[in-house]
Amino acid sequence: MNRNMNAVKIDEDGSVRLPKNVLRRFPRKSELLVWSDGNTIMLKRMKPLKPSDLPRDRPGEEMSLEEINAEVHAYRKEKRAARKA
Repeated sequence: MNRNMNAVKIDEDGSVRLPKNVLRRFPRKSELLVWSDGNTIMLKRMKPLKPSDLPRDRPGEEMSLEEINAEVHAYRKEKRAARKA
């Protein structure tokens, strides 16, 4: 495991610029989980789920094509709104 320690500052707008040697380890546009514990802030890259990660048998009824389509559209709308923000 590669471990690095760097000092960074929190800008007036609340943003933090990560050092280049840290950024190189993550794909562009990675989504990160952020959590804190006391005076420690931690980041962890979120990995997208693969279809094989999902359970094969879902309890209850199967989703209709209309429900699947609505879920996809809602997800895309959420992602577009996040990009604009």
